[in-house]
Amino acid sequence: MYHDHDADYHAARARAEAVRAIAASSDAAAAIHQELCLRYTGRLLAALVLGRVGRGHD
Repeated sequence: MYHDHDADYHAARARAEAVRAIAASSDAAAAIHQELCLRYTGRLLAALVLGRVGRGHD
């Protein structure tokens, strides 16, 4: 079975940033962590899609 370590890393970082956004003590900090969460989520999706395409799936 194919395993993408980049996807694992991005998923873990996205989750950690989401938790930090929820627990943030200020709106500014929450916004920063939310933005980071979205960026890591985007990279996770890209890693999953590119991994699937790279294995011959459309």
